[in-house]
Amino acid sequence: MVFIINYLIEKMQLVHALEIVKWEYPEPYHVYNMEGSALAIAELMGGQYFTVCKDHKLVGFFCFGPSAQIRSPKGKPLYSDADLLDVGLGMHPAYCGQGYGQGFVQAGLMFAIEKFWIGGFRLTVDAVNRRAQKVYKRLGFVPIGSFSAMRRPCTFIVMVMKLGV
Repeated sequence: MVFIINYLIEKMQLVHALEIVKWEYPEPYHVYNMEGSALAIAELMGGQYFTVCKDHKLVGFFCFGPSAQIRSPKGKPLYSDADLLDVGLGMHPAYCGQGYGQGFVQAGLMFAIEKFWIGGFRLTVDAVNRRAQKVYKRLGFVPIGSFSAMRRPCTFIVMVMKLGV
């Protein structure tokens, strides 16, 4: 359990995973809906997933490493730099678009640095999520490429932030 920028970040617990899979995002963000999937619950519980709470309320989650990558042969070359930690995240729909994004993402990156990471970061975002892309760019992430997913009709953009350069 770690407090960073007024956020409590800790390992994913089943009670939070069960809540997260019920979150419903409006269009065009509906691609992030997990629809109560048992497979999504297993992923949240089995990977490097952490919950983020503020004022005793679940506001989002982070994942790190392979759990944050989109599994697609087309994207594999964009994930080849081992000096970058993959970061995935999700914010509760009620907090999206309310100005919390930058502080939320900063907290997750600071958590990774404090816990275990000394390199740069890489994240993957759906091309339709322009709101998130703006937040990432303000934090210093730059796009390095994109690819189409095989199972979903969407394009993903891979962005990186190199530290100490």
